Amino acid sequence: MEGVDASSSIHNAKNQKLSKEHDVGEGENRIGNLTDTIAQHILSFLPTKDAAKTSILSKRWTYLWLSIPVLDFHDGANHYSDSDEPPYKRKHFMDIVERVLLLRDYSNITNFSLTCNVLNDSSRINTWISAVVKHKVQVLNIHLYKIREPFILPCCLFTCESLQELKLNIYYPLKLPSFVSFSSLKILTLIRIVFPDDHSAQMLFKVCSILEELHLISCSWENVKAVCISSPRIHKLHIEDKEPPPNYVTDDEDDDMDGENNSVDQNDDSDDESDNIDDQNDDIDNQHSSDDQSDDTDDQSDSSGCQFAVFGTSLKYFSYFGGFFLDCYIQDSSSILEADLMACYSDRKIDYRAFKLLRGLSNAKSLKLDQFAVKALDDELVAHLPVFNSLTHVHFDWVVLFYSRQLLLSMLQKFPCLSSLKFEGLSFMFRYFGTYDWTLDPVPGCFLTHLKTIEISMFCGSEIELHAVRILLKSATVLEKIVISFNPWELKDADGLKKQQEAHEQILSFPRASLNCLIAISCPPKEKKRLKFFL
Repeated sequence: MEGVDASSSIHNAKNQKLSKEHDVGEGENRIGNLTDTIAQHILSFLPTKDAAKTSILSKRWTYLWLSIPVLDFHDGANHYSDSDEPPYKRKHFMDIVERVLLLRDYSNITNFSLTCNVLNDSSRINTWISAVVKHKVQVLNIHLYKIREPFILPCCLFTCESLQELKLNIYYPLKLPSFVSFSSLKILTLIRIVFPDDHSAQMLFKVCSILEELHLISCSWENVKAVCISSPRIHKLHIEDKEPPPNYVTDDEDDDMDGENNSVDQNDDSDDESDNIDDQNDDIDNQHSSDDQSDDTDDQSDSSGCQFAVFGTSLKYFSYFGGFFLDCYIQDSSSILEADLMACYSDRKIDYRAFKLLRGLSNAKSLKLDQFAVKALDDELVAHLPVFNSLTHVHFDWVVLFYSRQLLLSMLQKFPCLSSLKFEGLSFMFRYFGTYDWTLDPVPGCFLTHLKTIEISMFCGSEIELHAVRILLKSATVLEKIVISFNPWELKDADGLKKQQEAHEQILSFPRASLNCLIAISCPPKEKKRLKFFL
């Protein structure tokens, strides 16, 4: 019996081995049994250079990758370095792109992405873009750097009927043809685009009749006096305006120019500033004479900023990140659900712009303001803000409660229906030099009638933070829940965990104005994340 059992075991083992080998064999053939459509769909998730490597698999795969609907080309160069990539690498990249487009069949290209230096090959790159347009491209991403000769995008791009999403990242003056029509464009992203005049900017935005999303990131507006965004379907607008225009003069610098030799000094500063711009972007400046540059600087001597009007009848999401160098305002915010304002610059000159933009968002349901956006305002301007009757959620930086408390309280008085308040902490332990005897005086009306939830993230457990939690719990009479999430970077060792436990116990001992308030404390993300609720 033992011999039979041993023989049976060996037989079963052989059958299992043969079965596994059979399964492996089937697995090896599965990729060959894929239809062309499915195989091309799989290849479309790879960078084009990797997809091309599949041509060696078999005769069937030799040209299969040439029909994939997604093409992604990146020259791999350091686009911010003064030196260029080696000539042989440049030639190899250019040849690959041209070979792919030349051998392409008549199938459509749904997505095309190109990231490369232009150098002196503008005509070749424009030929590529024209070829892609002929293949009825739907999503087009163009990122171009180091333009060293006159460059104008092909006219056919601006009349492409199939184009639904366009991203242009080109630090160069955008020259439009006489006729522009984007009949299908729904998402437009412009990065570092230089608008040469009012006409080019207004013309581009006017023809996008069904545009739904618009992203304007670090574009140059110094040659533009006014822009109007009035697409009836636009529901998302994001603006980043972090760098001041070349001719921008701060109030402090303006005050310094009131001396005896101001006119001479100002001209010298303007020349120095032009030199700095030349150093930063030789590619653009090579296309303009020094006389033209001087004329442009003189024409833009006033620093009032571009007037940027948004008629947002369908606008739901608005975000602005920058120094308020654009004089931006929202004409109709009745449809806005979320608004986000983040400032990166402080200057008395821009206080009113921040106020005017915030005033135009008075119908928003959710609002996020960072500490610099709050500091851009003052008590007098906040006093003239309208009442935000639709606002139910607001998001502030945690430090605003410590260093701009009275300004914060003045703003909260404008939010009578606020039901959710979030404070976002810092990623590091900050030092506090103020007193610990402050309270919320006067207590905002929403704390007594509507505020149900308070959330605090990146909590470090410092003395001032614990004091703030104590005051919040003491002031919010209808609060239902406060959620506190500890900063994981402060809890990396045993001392940090001990500190968390001590802070945890103190928070639970604080008196609460609302007897029904729950305290939820989250554990560090490095452990299994969970919430602990305490009555």
